[in-house]
Amino acid sequence: MSQLNLKIKKVPLANPKTQESGYAPRLITNGTADFADIAKYACKGSTISAPEMEASSKLFCEAAAEQIKNGYIVDLGPLGKLYPSVTGKWAKNKEELSKADLKAKVNYRAGNDIATAIAGATLSWASEKDEAADNSTDPDNTDPGTGGADSGSGEEFPDLEA
Repeated sequence: MSQLNLKIKKVPLANPKTQESGYAPRLITNGTADFADIAKYACKGSTISAPEMEASSKLFCEAAAEQIKNGYIVDLGPLGKLYPSVTGKWAKNKEELSKADLKAKVNYRAGNDIATAIAGATLSWASEKDEAADNSTDPDNTDPGTGGADSGSGEEFPDLEA
């Protein structure tokens, strides 16, 4: 496997706890690998056609979604696991917790192959040209997933894509 080199940039971001102005690192992406392209790539070297791969993968996703809706942890094999979860406000007393403040969500933990693929990446600061060519699909920097920042004070910022 070839060495992965990820470009990162410095973006202005207020500390979510203190609102102090500062910066956070954000990954510069190369665009989006869409489902159909991944299906085509995944069936290379097999007897499965790209449309069959795409159709079976969609059915697999529907089945996983149904299980997560039913409260199961979904083991995706080498892809990883999906965990049903909930977010809400902290309360000092049980009685202060309210369902109105809760939101159901899904957490994902990558499988070993996927986690290892990114863990060995070399990080380098992006040039101005790299930043101008950034193909991120989330202009508001609100999509969790590929960034991550550390304020330097031990507090972590939410993971945000470039």
